[in-house]
Amino acid sequence: MNNKLYLISLGCPKTRVDSELMLGLLRNQGWTLTEEPEKADAILVSTCAFLQSSIEESIDTILEMADYKQGRCKNLVVAGCLPSRYEKEMDELKAALPEVDTFLTTFQLPDIIHAIQLSKAPQAVYPDPFLLRDLVDRQSFAYLKISEGCDRRCSFCAIPLIRGKQVSRPIDSLVTEARMLADKGVRELVLVAQELTHYGHDIGLEDGLLRLLDQLEPIPGIEWIRLMYTYPWNFTQPLIERIGQGKILPYVDIPLQHVSQHILDDMRRSVRQEKQDALLRRLREIPGIVLRTSLIAGYPGETEEDVDQLIQWIREIQFDRLGVFEYSPEPGTPAGERKDQLPDHVKAERRDRIMAAQQEIQAAKMAELIGRELDVLVDGVSPEHELVLQGRYYGQAPEGIDGQVYLSYENTLKEPAQIGDIVRVRVSDAREYDLLGDVLDDPDDASDIS
Repeated sequence: MNNKLYLISLGCPKTRVDSELMLGLLRNQGWTLTEEPEKADAILVSTCAFLQSSIEESIDTILEMADYKQGRCKNLVVAGCLPSRYEKEMDELKAALPEVDTFLTTFQLPDIIHAIQLSKAPQAVYPDPFLLRDLVDRQSFAYLKISEGCDRRCSFCAIPLIRGKQVSRPIDSLVTEARMLADKGVRELVLVAQELTHYGHDIGLEDGLLRLLDQLEPIPGIEWIRLMYTYPWNFTQPLIERIGQGKILPYVDIPLQHVSQHILDDMRRSVRQEKQDALLRRLREIPGIVLRTSLIAGYPGETEEDVDQLIQWIREIQFDRLGVFEYSPEPGTPAGERKDQLPDHVKAERRDRIMAAQQEIQAAKMAELIGRELDVLVDGVSPEHELVLQGRYYGQAPEGIDGQVYLSYENTLKEPAQIGDIVRVRVSDAREYDLLGDVLDDPDDASDIS
């Protein structure tokens, strides 16, 4: 069999893991990837449906890919969040997109083999499909999805409607998958979940995240472990004390959404502003800590005073990384049904004001890095120029979410590093989000992430 697959993965890291899981299952059956859709025997679109804009992007991509069915491709499969979000209206979805041969929800991903091969044979049973997960290409990092779904019911969020309640994966399975990823050359594990700090509660694990970290740290080849999507709930003092120790990077992604108490209450965030701030102060005590958060601008009922309070809070906390999303009213969510929705231009203006405040902070923090020596994990060749490599220091998450470090070998006679190498770099300049640096040493001589 020499069937070729064209794969498109949209949305967040959790969707990317789903895509790699399906890719592994198909490669196990002899399928190979092609970068040209016109040469594919089948096309797989792994979708996002978190926001209305995500739904629109998914549908546009599906229709674009449907055009290739006029050639070699005879099978178009759509998987992931879009089918999950409209599972109860599947007949309507199929009628709206007749070009699609098969829809697979997030709970049907192992069925990808039958869907792609159009086989009617009995479906194979995979006790743990994650152990067949494969990466599209060599890379320095990989996401490790430690749980699925969410038990929270934040008023703005459609994730529980799409992916259901939280289901934590067993530690043994995660450790086995992490070892497999390390064997493929992965040096950084990025732990993701809808609510990372809640890991294990549904399967009876106390301090589940700490117990998992205990098992992941000794894995040979893994040098960095990054925590994404942590939440202020269940953020224990022992967990705080663990951050920045050993392989656990002093980097915390903690989506907080807002600071105004009445907005937090309306969002059903179940957190008091003073406790949120107290947690941030404790995290700030960690040497070298990089704090990232995400906020929502233009939530129903938000006032100009709320925005002013939010901007003042940002200036006080001095987040190292910050993203702002314009509120999107999602069908089926409590906030999406409210009558006091704000106009789009108001949401956009508030987002811009918040980001303007953060950009001042960001510029100052980037300038402080000039002249510093940092360990940088090499991600590969820069898309900007084939002779330039790029990587990240510990304060930058993968895939450009926090910018890049562009590497220069001008002042050294040593060979350029390879994907997954860790090199010592002196920062020579800083841009809005990116750094430029000169490589000082051979790959892997570096050890101090500070």
